[in-house]
Amino acid sequence: MQRFAEFLFRYREHITAALLAIVSLALMSYGNVTQLGGFRALVIGGLGMVQQAFAWIPNPIALEKENRALRQINLDLQQEVMLLRRAGVENAQLRRMLDLKNESRLPLLPAAVVGKTVFRTRQFLTLDRGSRDGVKVGMTVMTDAGLVGSVVATSAHYALVQTLFNRDVRVSARLEPTRQEGILLWDGFDYLLLQNIPKTEQVNVGDRVLTSGLSTRYVPEIPIGRVKNVINDPTSMFYRIIVEPAVEFGRLEQVFVILRTPPPEQLMLERALQEFIERRSAGR
Repeated sequence: MQRFAEFLFRYREHITAALLAIVSLALMSYGNVTQLGGFRALVIGGLGMVQQAFAWIPNPIALEKENRALRQINLDLQQEVMLLRRAGVENAQLRRMLDLKNESRLPLLPAAVVGKTVFRTRQFLTLDRGSRDGVKVGMTVMTDAGLVGSVVATSAHYALVQTLFNRDVRVSARLEPTRQEGILLWDGFDYLLLQNIPKTEQVNVGDRVLTSGLSTRYVPEIPIGRVKNVINDPTSMFYRIIVEPAVEFGRLEQVFVILRTPPPEQLMLERALQEFIERRSAGR
């Protein structure tokens, strides 16, 4: 029944024309021109009334075409909205990074994240800047939000960054309000742990955690995150402090490499001290 209705709607003009032709031939054979003219006027008026009376009935074929067109337009509009939102987020991020570059006294080199590697409990980023751009091993990497990690390897055009979400990373950090220093490490999930903060210190949720000046790997006074929770372990003299990172590591696209390395003499002395400690430990 539905196919028959669609057939009538699709070929209604042809069917109407054929019926009118049949009626016209029949009337012409009748031979009375006067009556033919009056009947023709009556037929035309009747057809007009019928068309007007049934004009509200929807055409399923036209409706289907219109629905397909509207769905396509809706899909195109959704894609445009997504592109505009993404462009807005990227524009805001680039604006913040440009402000940081203009305001910072540090030599900052912008770089794009072109790769991410996760090996067990170690996370690395690949940047589109390398030794030809002045990037060296040991340089600090950050965003406008805070610390990302440090460069551990370079090639001519690329650099490998070891992020804070890495079980091998230890950061010398301090609490901003009290300047108390501790060691920061990854908790293995979404947060960081600040250790070696004695219970004699006042620690509050929301306190900022910064890099300290006691590390040769990271430039001091870079934001790392904020205190999310302070756990008072009765079996220890130190707090267990959970820190929420300032950087969203899952959404990193643009970073800065700080084109500054520690003094070679300081690095040489600290490496010699580390080797001495390792030899003493092995001798035991």
